[in-house]
Amino acid sequence: MEFLDWLAIIIGAGLIFSGVRAVRRRMVKVPETYEGVRAVRIGWLWICMGTLFIIAIIFDISFLKFLFRLFLEAPN
Repeated sequence: MEFLDWLAIIIGAGLIFSGVRAVRRRMVKVPETYEGVRAVRIGWLWICMGTLFIIAIIFDISFLKFLFRLFLEAPN
């Protein structure tokens, strides 16, 4: 496996963990603090993105790998 493959697995697992935590707590602190339904939606978004990154590596899907690389290059 390449470095980016391992990185996608680690970041994907981290996103899933953070998403589950946001859904359970119903609060998330990104540059702003969100609570309630908005925090749950952000949590589910993180869970979906993390799952997609891990699926991209397991099944070697080039489009999803491109999505991961695009995610890494996103500006702050």
